[in-house]
Amino acid sequence: MNPEVLIVDDDRIFVTIQQRMVVMSGLHHSPRVFVNGREALDFLGTSVGEDSFFLVLLDINMPEMDGWEFLDAISGTFSTDRVRVVVVSSSINVADKEKAKRYRHVISYLEKPIKPENLTALKTVF
Repeated sequence: MNPEVLIVDDDRIFVTIQQRMVVMSGLHHSPRVFVNGREALDFLGTSVGEDSFFLVLLDINMPEMDGWEFLDAISGTFSTDRVRVVVVSSSINVADKEKAKRYRHVISYLEKPIKPENLTALKTVF
């Protein structure tokens, strides 16, 4: 089952790169893009259903609602069977990586820029 892919990042250059990598890896043909966690959360709130699965490529540092706030919000709202998250960040801070592991929705932490092989491995997530 192929999940719908959401890219949540406010950096247009990285979004363009991520879109191309998602398509090149065969993970999804047309990922959706959101510039902050609030937009992505609102979308999920109206889209998660019995037959829907989402893989979120999530940046940490964004305006309005950052990645940590997004993860806090989905923790009590959506099942890990329906929504899974890969943190995609330029942060190499060990504390950020450890913090990401504490969220049950987070399945991986990738440093920017991502590579097609990083995404190819995610095809088996659902």
